[in-house]
Amino acid sequence: MISTFPPALAACVGEAAPILHRCLLRLGSFPYHNDPHRIMSQDVLRTGIIILLRLDGGNLLQQDVDKASLIYPDRLNAAQRTLLFQSMADVQATATNTSRNMEDNFHLQKALDLITYGNFRRNPRFPTAVTKGPEYPAAEHFPSSNSTLTDGYIPLKDFRPLLRLMFLTQLHVAGIEPEEFISSLSQVETMTDCLLTGFQDRSAADSTGVSFATFDQVLDKSLQNLFLGLPRVLGPLHSVKPLPSEKPPSSVRDAQVLLRELFTSSIKTQPPPEGLITNLPLLSQISMTLPQDFPIEAQKSLYSSPDIDIAQVGTWMSMTSSAKIILVSGKSASESAIFGAYFPKGSLLSGVAKSNIIFQLAPVPRVFYNSEEMSQINRDFSATDSRLEFSVKDNVLGVITLALQSDSTGLFTVHEKGDISLTFDVDAVEVFSYEGEFVRVDTFE
Repeated sequence: MISTFPPALAACVGEAAPILHRCLLRLGSFPYHNDPHRIMSQDVLRTGIIILLRLDGGNLLQQDVDKASLIYPDRLNAAQRTLLFQSMADVQATATNTSRNMEDNFHLQKALDLITYGNFRRNPRFPTAVTKGPEYPAAEHFPSSNSTLTDGYIPLKDFRPLLRLMFLTQLHVAGIEPEEFISSLSQVETMTDCLLTGFQDRSAADSTGVSFATFDQVLDKSLQNLFLGLPRVLGPLHSVKPLPSEKPPSSVRDAQVLLRELFTSSIKTQPPPEGLITNLPLLSQISMTLPQDFPIEAQKSLYSSPDIDIAQVGTWMSMTSSAKIILVSGKSASESAIFGAYFPKGSLLSGVAKSNIIFQLAPVPRVFYNSEEMSQINRDFSATDSRLEFSVKDNVLGVITLALQSDSTGLFTVHEKGDISLTFDVDAVEVFSYEGEFVRVDTFE
């Protein structure tokens, strides 16, 4: 894996290797990933890669359907999030309770279903006719997969390097390679720590690890595309590109040079210039929160100022011919904060819109979107109260609002079912438009 990264990023890959190894070893032991193999054989590695990168065409863990999937259709579903957590958490003790139910055997049954589906052979004389193989015993005949075990923790010391690596590889599908981040590694470190705070639960029994409840909630609600960079990291292990010569390289160094040349992206996108708020690591984080098909790399700056011009910002945001993002940075007390709102192409800023999103990037990453597919923008230009307001409605939290006021203050509120109110002094506002459609760069295919 290190071979396809520049030397300056080798340490970032190497420090994430332990958790990636544990993840692949356990997934390769499916359905007994809670009691994994001790050795990473080729078969174990192959199985782990297929499951981790979801190369099975959805045959193993089918996608669930809910309202959130209208916005994030490619996000990890509940079963996939559970499996991913179990593959990264500390080794869990095997359950000793002999009584078990369907939930305990969930992964075992999935494996049996997959095997049974292909348990036939074709008649050599009549290829369209098939003969079923012997029937497999029921799941109760095999040891349980203990699929409900989620008591462990993902160690923060292991998880942080993985988050950092995801920052570096998040934009590879847009043609922005990890080497573009070399000049901003200090920003990557800072934002990795910020991202890590979203996974920390101070009330948890183990404050040095990520619990399943927190992991599941963050990936479900705030960072749906967190692991979009995994195919870039594991590229040499799943690529179908042939080696240019049948003769293997004569040394490790020659092999590394060959891999680096072989797995160079066919398309490279010029990173957008830095703004008052935006930089490359920040774009990575925004990409983790927005729908997977959003062309984050093709931005055009419409407004960038330390001051708030309500009329001008409102005019730009009212145009629906292209997707828009507004970013607002400021300080509340001594703590910096960054908020934003996203409006997809063609959405109306008053009335019905399915995918409008409000997000917070710092100090804690959070994402809010409409449970009822409703979003609106209200403008009040009165002499006493001039403000621009963005709202989404969540059926759990209530109405979430981000407001900008002409006195250079911002207000973030959550009303009805969860009361939150945060006022901050705005120091910069940026508005970007995004033309065209997203085209994925499949670096290793």
